[in-house]
Amino acid sequence: MKKLVYLFISVVLFATASFAGASEELLNSANSLKEILRVNKIPIKILQKARALVVVPSATKIGFFIGGEFGDGVASIRKGDGSWSNPFFIKLQSGSLGWQFGYEHNSILLVFNSAKSVNSLLNRSITMGADASVSAGPLAKTYEKNSKIDLSAEVFAYRKSEGLFLGVSLKGAVVNQDNDKNIEYYGNGIKAADIVTMPQKYDTYAIKEYFNSINTIQ
Repeated sequence: MKKLVYLFISVVLFATASFAGASEELLNSANSLKEILRVNKIPIKILQKARALVVVPSATKIGFFIGGEFGDGVASIRKGDGSWSNPFFIKLQSGSLGWQFGYEHNSILLVFNSAKSVNSLLNRSITMGADASVSAGPLAKTYEKNSKIDLSAEVFAYRKSEGLFLGVSLKGAVVNQDNDKNIEYYGNGIKAADIVTMPQKYDTYAIKEYFNSINTIQ
């Protein structure tokens, strides 16, 4: 049955892939991050404590008893001096069984809260709920009023959704590094660990826009 789930995901991936280039993906992520921060009103304390951010500007979620979710995006690590690293490219993918039916596009923001979750992200891939606990991120309107909100999750997930979907959560999703786009944008032989230790790049319009959005988070 698990093979059937991943076969379904592979077919949908091929049928709906956007084939965006690295620069286009970076610009889409910059615009998506601005919109997520505006719409979700994420508590400033959550963002100030974030150790890393993953932005997936257009994740597709589809289900007909067998479900899948996938999308491309970027990740940045907060450095020791509080600044944000250059973004490296990632892929998000998940599959599930159970009652679910529908189709939707989401913009997703993952807020990493622990050193362990960041290390897993830098070591090629991380599985939500297995390598790191994941929870729906609190919003500002409930954060200050509700002292019972569980803030122990290693990763908070935020969504901006369009369409309709009935079914499972983000738990079980896998975030992998997209080596092809990292090489396309930064050059051969580059690794995520190298990208995050480089000085911030401002040599293209796309990355300037990205830093304009993420540098608002202090």
